[in-house]
Amino acid sequence: MKRTLLALALSAAAVSAQASDINYNYVQGNYGEIDIDGAKLDGFGIEGSFKFNDNFYGIAGYEKFDKNGASLSESNLGFGYAKSVSDKTDWISELSFVRNSVDIGFGNFSDNGYRVATGLRGMVSDKVELNGKVSYTDVGDFGNGFGAGVGAVFHVNDSFGLTAGYDYADRDSTDFNGWNVGARLSF
Repeated sequence: MKRTLLALALSAAAVSAQASDINYNYVQGNYGEIDIDGAKLDGFGIEGSFKFNDNFYGIAGYEKFDKNGASLSESNLGFGYAKSVSDKTDWISELSFVRNSVDIGFGNFSDNGYRVATGLRGMVSDKVELNGKVSYTDVGDFGNGFGAGVGAVFHVNDSFGLTAGYDYADRDSTDFNGWNVGARLSF
């Protein structure tokens, strides 16, 4: 099932129709929920991207999920490389520093690590962008393993868009499933 979902996500991102250029300069806010082996937490996140030149861009993000006094947060900072595979689709690869933290009321635990990811971003119409990525994350005590994510952006205009996404990760036999919806400001 996981492989089927990944194949569908990458295929959907590769589909192209008439569209505008892909923009790597944005800030977006999200609301979402994460399910960690049956424990559901909800929260907010912010992320952004800034393109340095034709191929390289920086990425940063922070998200925090809470429930009943317990919280889980993740921050990341990294860079990516984009290579055009058509006039409407880019192959992307990213490397990020990752910090996970959990606060369970009587203690706060955190650890640092990294994530490598690769996938596709593509415009499937003038207004709709799809993306799909596979990743490997290793954050010490928070585990390591593979994951996959899919997302969509509906570009209302050149500066504003609505976003939605789904991510799955398996770190040391712990399943992380999350969804989010949000808004993007492009510049």
